[in-house]
Amino acid sequence: MADDPDLKKRLDTFRASRRTKSRPGFGITALALALGFGGAGVAYFFATDQRMETDQLQTSDVAPFQNDRLRTGGRLEFPTEEANERVDDALIAVEEALEAPSPIAPIADPSEDILAELEELRAAVAAAQADRNAMIQSTVTELRDAFADQTEILEAAVADRDEKLDALERETEARLASLQNLLDAERAQREAVEAERADEARIRDQQRLDSLRQQEQQQHRLTEQQAEDLLVAQIRSPSVVYSTAAATGASGASGPEKGAARDGTSLTENEAYLRNAARPLEIEEATRMDRPDQTLAQGSVVQAALQTAINSDLPGNVVAVVAEPVYAFTGDIVLIPKGSRLFGQYRSGIEVDQKRILILWTRILTPDGVSMQLASVGADQLGRSGMTGLVDTKFDERFGGAALISIIGAGPAIAANSAEDDVTRDVLEEVGSDLENATDSVISDQVSISPTIYVDQGAMVTVIVDRDIIVPRQ
Repeated sequence: MADDPDLKKRLDTFRASRRTKSRPGFGITALALALGFGGAGVAYFFATDQRMETDQLQTSDVAPFQNDRLRTGGRLEFPTEEANERVDDALIAVEEALEAPSPIAPIADPSEDILAELEELRAAVAAAQADRNAMIQSTVTELRDAFADQTEILEAAVADRDEKLDALERETEARLASLQNLLDAERAQREAVEAERADEARIRDQQRLDSLRQQEQQQHRLTEQQAEDLLVAQIRSPSVVYSTAAATGASGASGPEKGAARDGTSLTENEAYLRNAARPLEIEEATRMDRPDQTLAQGSVVQAALQTAINSDLPGNVVAVVAEPVYAFTGDIVLIPKGSRLFGQYRSGIEVDQKRILILWTRILTPDGVSMQLASVGADQLGRSGMTGLVDTKFDERFGGAALISIIGAGPAIAANSAEDDVTRDVLEEVGSDLENATDSVISDQVSISPTIYVDQGAMVTVIVDRDIIVPRQ
C-alpha cells in the first residue's frame, strides 16, 4: 500500500490543501492526522480482507502455484478501482469532519443614540444612588436621635429607681433599728425575770441550807448530850477508872456554846472537830465472817465507767457500768461481774471555789439480777472523794455583770458632780446612795454565781464499798 502511486498522490494533495488552510490550533491538526491515518487503516483493512477472500491460494498443486507467481515479486496488491473508492470515501469523511466553521461576523460599533441612552442610564443610576445615600443618612440621624432620647428616658428611670431603693433601704434600716430596740428590751426583761427566778432559787437553797445547819446543830447537841451522859455513867461506875482531864475536856465540849472552851475563848473548826472526836472509846466484840466466799467486804474497790454525763447545774441521777470484775473476800469467786450497773445521785449547789462534784452510789445490779444496796461516795481513780471534770467558773457572767451594775450605780454620782443646782445635786446624791445600796446586794449575788462542773460520758469512777454485803449464790 505504501508503493501505490495514486494513494501517495492523494495524500500529498490532501496534505498540501491542509497546509494552505488556516489551522485553528494544534488540537485540530492532531485530530485531523489521527482521523486520516485511521481512515487509511480502515481502507487498507477492508481491501486486504476482500482480496484474501477472492484470491485464496491453492496449495494442492505445486506446479501451478509456482507458475502463477505474482509479477510484483510476491507482494499482495489491492484491486485498483475498489480500493480507490474506499480510500476516497474515507478521505471525504475526514475532510468533512475537519472542515473549519465559518468565521463569526464582527460586531458593528454602537451608535450615538445607544451611547447617549447609556449615559442617561448612568446618570439616573448615580442620582438614585445619591438619593438612597441621603435617605440612609437621614434614617441614621433619626435613629441616633431616637436612641439618645431613649437613653435619657432610661437614665431618668434608673435614677428614679435608685432613689426609691435608697428610700426603701432607709426605711428597712429604721425598721431593723426598731426591731433591735424591741429585742433588746425583751432580752433585758427576760434577764430580769431569770435573775428574779435565780434569786428565788438561791433563797430556797439558803433556806434549805439553814434547815440543814439547824438539823446538824441539833444532832450535834444530841451527840454531846449522849457523850456527857455516858461520861457521867462511867464516872459513877465503881469498876471504871477515869481521868480528870478527860472529864474536863468532855464537859468543856458540851458547854452552852458550840466551838467555845470553858475559859470563853473561841475554837477553830479543826479544834472543835478534834474536841468532839475525843469521845470515850466504845469497845466492840470482834466477829468472824460466816461465809467469806460470798461476802463483798467493806473497802472493796469497784471500777466503773460513767454511762451518763454529769452537769452540776441541777441535781440528778447517774448510771455507770462496771469495767472490772469484783471478787469475794476469799479472792476466788466473782461477786460483781463485768458489765454490772451502778446507780447513784449527784448533787448541785457547787461552791464558788469548788472543783469536784460529789456522787453518792446507792445500788449495784448484776446481769444475773442480783441487787445490792450500798451508800458509797464516788471517787476518782486514786480514791479521792468526788469527781472532777471541766469547770466553768462563769467569769464573764460574774464579773461582767458586776462591772455593768457598778457602772449603773456610779451614774447618779457622776451626774451629781456635774449638776449646778444644789437641790438637784442633793437629789442625785440621795438617788445614788439608794442605788448603791441596792446594787451592792446585786453585785454580791452576781459575784457569787456558782460554777458548773461537766463530767463527760465514759469517765472512770471508783466506788469503795462501805459495808459487808453477802451475795447469795445462783
